[in-house]
Formats: sequence, structure tokens, C-alpha cells
Amino acid sequence: MKFDDLLVAVGEFGPYQRRIYFLLCLPALLCGAQVLSAVFIMAIPDYRCKIPAFANDSFQIRNRAHGDLANMSIPRVSSSTSGFSQCLVYSDVWRAAKEYDHVEPAAGGLAKWRNAWNTTSVENGMKFDSTRETRQCHEWVYDRSEFDSTAITEFDLVCEDTILRSICNSVMFAGALVGAIAMGVVADVCGRKRAIMICLLAQFVTSLCVCLTPSFTIMIVLKSLSGIATHSLFSVGATMGIELVGPTKRSFTGMVVEFFWAGGILLALPIAYISRNWRYTQLTICLLTVPLFALWWLIPESPRWLLNKRRYTEARQVLEKICHSNRTKLPQDFLDADIASDGPQEGLSRLCSKRNLICRTGVIFFNWLAVNLLYYGLSLSTDNLSGSTYINYLLGVVLEILAYILTFLLVDKTGRRRFHFICMLVSGIACLATVLPTRIGGKEYQWLVTGFALTGRMFSSGAYAILYLMSAELFPTVVRNSAIGTCNVFESLGGIISPYIADLGLIVGGPFSQSLPMFVFGSVSLVAGGLSLTLPETLGQPMPETIQDTIDLNKRKKSLSPSNGFVAPMLDCNSQTPLSSSQV
Repeated sequence: MKFDDLLVAVGEFGPYQRRIYFLLCLPALLCGAQVLSAVFIMAIPDYRCKIPAFANDSFQIRNRAHGDLANMSIPRVSSSTSGFSQCLVYSDVWRAAKEYDHVEPAAGGLAKWRNAWNTTSVENGMKFDSTRETRQCHEWVYDRSEFDSTAITEFDLVCEDTILRSICNSVMFAGALVGAIAMGVVADVCGRKRAIMICLLAQFVTSLCVCLTPSFTIMIVLKSLSGIATHSLFSVGATMGIELVGPTKRSFTGMVVEFFWAGGILLALPIAYISRNWRYTQLTICLLTVPLFALWWLIPESPRWLLNKRRYTEARQVLEKICHSNRTKLPQDFLDADIASDGPQEGLSRLCSKRNLICRTGVIFFNWLAVNLLYYGLSLSTDNLSGSTYINYLLGVVLEILAYILTFLLVDKTGRRRFHFICMLVSGIACLATVLPTRIGGKEYQWLVTGFALTGRMFSSGAYAILYLMSAELFPTVVRNSAIGTCNVFESLGGIISPYIADLGLIVGGPFSQSLPMFVFGSVSLVAGGLSLTLPETLGQPMPETIQDTIDLNKRKKSLSPSNGFVAPMLDCNSQTPLSSSQV
């Protein structure tokens, strides 16, 4: 008897299983809040160079005298919201500033500064010689209208240090890559339940330490450790939840956990809005971990894992609770259940034996990288969009939840491949559509950029949700575990790259800086979506058990032609010719 057969016999998704599954989804709330709270914690508000030696400088110009000091100290630029340079001050300001500990914008002090700086003309509100030399500033003032404090404003991570924000967000996903490997081993050795507790404890400790960190360098290290704990917590919890339900309910449960993830993202919004301080935001999310420690007494160990470890008494107790809830009887031969229900696993090298398998595997891996790049890149760039960060964030989450609902309702009607392609196509077009208003439009068209970017995020969320199901149905049983594990590696790689692409405009500068990130996102989305058309449709098909079953999916798939709305793919993934050793 396979373990899946045992679950069918005792009940696939009864009241007890639903209750435990709900509890196992709660950590996804914490994970979503932890990951996407970076939008607020690492937000870059509007800023400009601080007037040297001016003790009470602020981002908002308070009066004419204050404006005159700013005009004399900082070059005017049209690209900045404040109208002043964000990274440069006049060099002679620094020389004059050495004579003063501080300056107040009173008439006498202002006259002294005018003489000290040896300006060439003073007319119409302090208009100076544009040939004056400039230098990098090392102090800044920030717009405090949205955030009282962020990690960026506290550690002054702007101008030449902007890339440090990308690094901090990136190491969190690098930690996820490490956690996917390490915590998988821990869960197999120590059990799913203990692994969840270890992740919760690590999440609590690292989050608390981030709140207290005195330097950004330490924060980067802590964020990487937090990434290990957060993504491992989500993965182990979701895996344990799936192990408790029967085979026909796994697609459903795999989708439901995404709603909890989105709920966690939404939860971060009121926390950040009320606190307005990145340390308080991080502390509040950290404290959300505390109630989850009660899971130790509320959830059982995975019966699949218990049987695998020959802990039959404990396994019987869990299975009898399921039977009691479902009003079924435990089969007498349940101890003979084959826990390795997926059969013997083989290496990924088996997928390199045929040309079409290499093509298909490469397309799936690239789509994992692309979808994660899109989803996290567009999510983390929320504060780069015009308008209120809080409103844009709320709209993004609402659209993401809508995408999950549409996926849940349509995926079994339109087919996996077609739905995934449509999501990637619309996401790519929406991202590329931002280039035109960014390049030729003024501020009055920035709402279009925001709208297109949020649309791109919405459909990338739908593609993200369907890709899990597609991958499980495309890989044969004999290599499925290894293949899905490799998919997670490419998923993490997409996350590692995404912060750099999202901040590309801030890092490289230049006339195309604002449109460059969206151009990259859109191009990657269209390429990945187009390649996905080479994959066979799996809707209504039995999951492949062997390599040959996977090859035969091509024989059963519908032909792609203009008559059904698609164009035949350029890449031939249907050849079944074995590769020679030189081709592998």
C-alpha cells in the first residue's frame, strides 16, 4: 500500500486535517510580512544634500532665507523632486563652512555666508555662477512626510552607497538558497515539527537582533540569517501541510497557502503605516512570531515522517485522529504503507538523455528564475513608483490576491500552459508599456507608470502560483524531488538578482535610468512566456511516472497553431533523438 492510498482510505481532507492545515499555514503570514516589509524598512524617501554647517536644515524649505542658503550651497537640478542636487554641493561651501560650527538663516548670518563664498552675482533669489566647482556631499536631509525613519535614512545609504540597499535585499534570498538545502536535511532528520520550531526560533532571534543593530554591516549579516529562517519556515510548513492531505487535494492546498502569504504581505502595511519607524516595524513583525510557538502543542508530527522513522505508535495516534474526524477506519495493514510513495529517485542526469527533455527542463528552470525575478523585483520597487508608497503597496497586494483567485478559478479551465503564457505575456507587455510615459511624459503621466507596474506584478503573481503545479506535473516521479529542488535553486537565483534590477535606475543613472528596470523585467517576462509554449499541456493528463511517460506527454499535447490563438514555437523540444556523449 502506498502512503497516498492510506490517506485515501482514512480520508483525504477531513475536519482534523483542515484544522491542522490551517495552523500550518499561519507561518506563511509571518513569512510574507517579513519578506515584503523590506519595502518600508529599506524605503528611500526623497532627499537632497544637507546645507553644510546649517544646524537646522530640513528637506522642506521653510522660508526665503532658508531657500537662499540652499541656492548658494547646492546646485539646481531638474531631475530631483526638491529641485536641488541629491549628491553634490558647491566646493567653496565646504571651505567657508570650516569657519562656522553652525549657521542660522538670519539676515546677518546670511550676509556673512554671501561674502565668504565670493559669489559672482545675487539677483532674483540668489542666482549664482553655474561654473562653480562641485563635490560629493556626505550629509543629507530627507522627506519625512511618509517615513519618520528607514534603514536608508538612518545609515545614509544614498548616492554612492545606494547599492548597499540592493545587497541587503539580495542576501535575504541568498539565505533562502542556503536554507532550502540545509533545512531540508534538518526536516528529514529531526522531523517536520521540530524543523518548524527551529525556524521560528531563528526567525525571532534574527528579527530581534535586526531591531537592535548598530550598523548596516551587521544588518546585512542578520538579514541573510533571517532569509534562511523565513524561507525555510514557509517551505517546511507548506510541505508538512501537503503531506497531511490526499493526492486529489494537493493542488487546492498548494494554492491556499499562497493566500496566507498574501495576507502576511497585507499585514505588513498597517504595521508600517502606524509605526513609521523601521525599527518599530521590524520589532512588531518579530513579536508576531511569539504566538506561533504554540504550534508545538497544537500540531502533530507528520505521519508520513513518523512511519518512515518506524515510530509506529505515534503514527497510529495521528492517523486514528484523522479517522475519528473523518468517521473512517484505519486499515489493519497501515504499517506496511510504502512511505517512499514517489518511488525510487534517480539523478537529474536522466533528464539529459533526450533532446526534448533538455529543452523542457531548461525552459522550466528559466521560467522559475524569470517569475521570481519579476515578482520580487516589481514588489521591492514599490517605493520607486510615484505616489504614496502605502497606497501603491495596498493596490499591489489587492491585485496579487485577485491574481490568486483568478488562478484558482481558471487554471482547470484554460489549461496550465495557456494560463501561464497569458500571465507572462500581459506582465511583460505591462512592464514594457512603462517605458514610453517614463521617457516622453512628465509628472502628469507617472500614474500610468504606476498602473502598468502594478499590472505587471499582478500577472507575475498568477504565473508564480501556476508554476508550482506545472512543474510537479511535468517532471516524472523518478526525478521529481530532485527536479523541484533544482527549481527552488533557480527560484532563489531570481530573488538574488531581483533587487539589483529593481534598483538599476538608482545605481547606473543616466537618461534611461528610470525606464531600464522595467525594460529588463518586461523583456525577461516575454522571453520566458514565449519559451513556455514549448511545454506540453498537463491538464487532464496523469502525472508521469517514468522518463518515457514524460516524453509521451508531447504525443498527447494539442498542436499549437494560429487557429487556437497561439503561434507554433520556434524552439523544437519534441525531438526524441538520444544525445551523444559529446552533446550531453
